[in-house]
Amino acid sequence: MADHSDSSNSWLLLQRVWALFGLALFGATYKLWFPESTFPHVPLLRPFAASIFQTDGVHYLTLGAIVLALLWLLAKPNATVWCLMFISLTCSLLVNQHRLQPWAFHLLLGAMVFMACSRKRGTKLLRILTISIYVFSAAGKFDYQFMYTVGQQFLQAATSLIGMDSTQWDAGLTAKATLIFPAFELLVGVLLCNSKTRRVGIPAAIILHTSIMLILSPLGLNHKPGVVIWNCLFVILIPLLFRANQKPARMSTDRSDRSVRSQIVAILVLSTSVLPITEPLGKYDHWLAWGLYSPRTSRVIVNIPLYNVRVIDELEPYMIPQFGDSPFRTFDMRRWSLDELNVPIYPQDRFQLAVARHIAHKYQLGDGIEIHLLGIADRFTGQRSSQVLRGVQEIDMYCRQYFFSATPTYLNR
Repeated sequence: MADHSDSSNSWLLLQRVWALFGLALFGATYKLWFPESTFPHVPLLRPFAASIFQTDGVHYLTLGAIVLALLWLLAKPNATVWCLMFISLTCSLLVNQHRLQPWAFHLLLGAMVFMACSRKRGTKLLRILTISIYVFSAAGKFDYQFMYTVGQQFLQAATSLIGMDSTQWDAGLTAKATLIFPAFELLVGVLLCNSKTRRVGIPAAIILHTSIMLILSPLGLNHKPGVVIWNCLFVILIPLLFRANQKPARMSTDRSDRSVRSQIVAILVLSTSVLPITEPLGKYDHWLAWGLYSPRTSRVIVNIPLYNVRVIDELEPYMIPQFGDSPFRTFDMRRWSLDELNVPIYPQDRFQLAVARHIAHKYQLGDGIEIHLLGIADRFTGQRSSQVLRGVQEIDMYCRQYFFSATPTYLNR
């Protein structure tokens, strides 16, 4: 384990900033980490659905350990406490995959680096990770769905901040204008790659994140505070991590970097920096691939028969009005997540299908429930593959194919 006692002030400051914003993000999303929520818990791996892992005590113990570790790190960063934070956060994610929010995954990777690597190697790894976030986040937005949905919302919010109205523009122009967002994001990632262009890349990154904060703030789209706080982290993180006097040597001589722990962490961080390449193939989760505000992700539509809806008062606030003479009403699980937990729903068909299973079993919907599984949207046409599952039995059978769990803890009671 690396000894950080002789680390530079900037390395210690970086750790304190990471810990401070970690605390702020846990505070903004506290409902997600408490066990009392009516929103279903879905463990990442099936064994963690067992009741021994899903007790209130386990949830509170891991959360308490995380918060105490971050408070300690805010005062005195050291590798041992980062290790405690990493273990506690890993356990918390294993018992509920909804907690794999992008910022939580980012915090987890940072904890790995701080607990095992010297300043030189750690700086290099965090730079690579940060650049990969920009590149893959941008790549997910060069997409038909972004151009005509989320991108339009971003554009309208951005133009309204400067007294303009993009809704009055030509439709073709607005679609193309939305690509300014991922293009600038990609440019920031490219500029940060080279020491000669970082003097431009650093202020560009600050402009990018400040703009996103304004767009997502109450002045714009009024999104949940977690995403604004995470962007604020990058405003401070980028200058600390990429400033000119932070030049890690090509070959670190720190003994800790030759340890097995440091080598494993380096492999893991580098892997998470390139694995997003496999996301379009359905082999890697969208959020872990930094698919941020990318609407092309796989998803689930839950249709509940009208005769069931009338007797389920708890679901009524999230039921979309009947369309035409359809015998169903659609359940909006995304709004349920935002209202109940103050965070977006995990954008993965596997997780959302598990939420649908919870509803189907808890309210005994039997053969009446209908699930539409929508695949990843085509980047150029926006078209998706679609599959319909009808009835609880068919849904349960389909969920067996996933490697990661699609079983809510409700089914293990």
